[in-house]
Amino acid sequence: MLHNVPEKTMHRVRWLLTIGWLVLIASLLYDPLTPLWTQPDNLASPFRIDPDRCIKIRDACMSQEPFAMGALIWWAMIVPTGIFILLVLGHEFWRRICPLSFMSQIPRALGIQRRRNVRDPLTGEVRRELVTIGENSWLGRNHLYVQFGLFILGLGLRILYVNSDRVALAGFLIATICCAILIGYLYAGKSWCHYFCPMAPVQLVYTGPRSLLGSQTHHAPKPAITQSMCRIVDPQTGSERSACVSCKTSCFDIDAEKTYWAELRKPGRRLVQYGYLGMVIAFYLYYFLYAGNWDYYFTGAWTHEADQIANVFDTGFYLYGYAIPIPKALAVFITFGILIAITFIWGVVLEKLCRTYMTWGGRPVSAEHAQHLVFTLFTVISFWTFFSYGARPSLNRLPLYPLLAFNALIVVVGSMWLYRTIKRTHAQYEREHMAISLRKQLHKLELDPTLLDGRSIDELTPDETYTLVKVLQGFSQQLRLHTYIGVVLDLLEQKATNGSGSFEFCKKLRQDLKLKDADHFTALEMIATTHPSLLASRTPSSVQMHDAVTLAKTIARQAKPSNAHRSDP
Repeated sequence: MLHNVPEKTMHRVRWLLTIGWLVLIASLLYDPLTPLWTQPDNLASPFRIDPDRCIKIRDACMSQEPFAMGALIWWAMIVPTGIFILLVLGHEFWRRICPLSFMSQIPRALGIQRRRNVRDPLTGEVRRELVTIGENSWLGRNHLYVQFGLFILGLGLRILYVNSDRVALAGFLIATICCAILIGYLYAGKSWCHYFCPMAPVQLVYTGPRSLLGSQTHHAPKPAITQSMCRIVDPQTGSERSACVSCKTSCFDIDAEKTYWAELRKPGRRLVQYGYLGMVIAFYLYYFLYAGNWDYYFTGAWTHEADQIANVFDTGFYLYGYAIPIPKALAVFITFGILIAITFIWGVVLEKLCRTYMTWGGRPVSAEHAQHLVFTLFTVISFWTFFSYGARPSLNRLPLYPLLAFNALIVVVGSMWLYRTIKRTHAQYEREHMAISLRKQLHKLELDPTLLDGRSIDELTPDETYTLVKVLQGFSQQLRLHTYIGVVLDLLEQKATNGSGSFEFCKKLRQDLKLKDADHFTALEMIATTHPSLLASRTPSSVQMHDAVTLAKTIARQAKPSNAHRSDP
């Protein structure tokens, strides 16, 4: 929703949120105000404590003393708000306001990012380039494992050390800020967000192919600055321009749905999606397993528990009046591991059952689509499960009717997201994306308006556009090839695909136009002659133009598979 808001405005918003976050961190170290809200005689405050109420940890009642609310505000108000934003407004909203993402860009703003010497193999010229993380590097391939591991570690440390110890929580947040700034110095772009941030897997889960109110990049005219892509304000013209350094080929900040489908089978993707539900269940369940009751969690007593750090090696499990002698430091991660394993197995089994059931029903689905269906189901269950517990230490203090209204909101929002997402397919996305390029080519044909029932080409749906394209089968081979070349060129300019990936990306279009596979490489060679930079790995400014043409043609020939001379079936 915020992708069209001017960058200058968003810059001010990020500064305000960052200052607010820093004030909250400072309040964890010194807070003379919020303890007044928890005084037992403050009848106007819903957060006042009840000194006569016994909140037990196992067999002992916790001492009830007025407490500073910094931890409660952070864990039971701010964090749940972030989860709600992700599902409803999407990563594009969150990434444009996220203080941590903002602070990771401080080295870029100061012009002190790390650079390295790179020698151009064609000219021999040595230049200083920003450092990015290669997508074929170990981290580029396996970052989801790293981020999910950091997420698990962070939640474990939260239960053990920083839930109620305000100094430890302040140190934890400051350390996270320092890590983001350090990564922003070491690597260009949004490398912190893409490869390191522990919240990135959560964003991936709750956004899905698209959030409830998020924008749809593939419908936007190109070129355009979309969603939360990196952008700066040109100091000379005052206009916004892209600041993308290609730190990630399929970028979540440029087109979330494209990234969703492109990385559906990426290593660690299943673990994140299915394991996250296990983490949600395990995290809240552990409060019961530790204390032996739900009062400990729902009253928010865990946000002001005394001597939390000293209790790290306390008894970790207390079930039905029996203490199990496993240290809390170990019990937390045992709980996490068991629930992650259970939900991961559930997810994989459900994928197979989904394919089997759909096949029996005469509607066979691909492994990709079955995975999408189960991903969608796990996301909405995670959302509903989270808000059955998350924020409840604050929400349960509301009067009955506002509380019921919030519960209804969560059910409705989750149901709407499920309805929109469960029907979505990869083919549908590609058809909508391709329709933009097809319309441009149809405009050039000067079709008889009577064929469109008085509508313009731009008013046609993606399916109607494809149907109209099939009419081109009756046209000459030269016209169909010309149309195909125009579409491929437009897709390359939009960066919807690249030279090596365009063969498979445009396969369905070739079938619709009755073109051969070899025609695709004819198209690439023609594009390499007129637009070499779209296929070359370097920009024309770094090599001479004739070298770029040669390089682009080589890429076009190398992309040709061994069976490319055969026609499509």
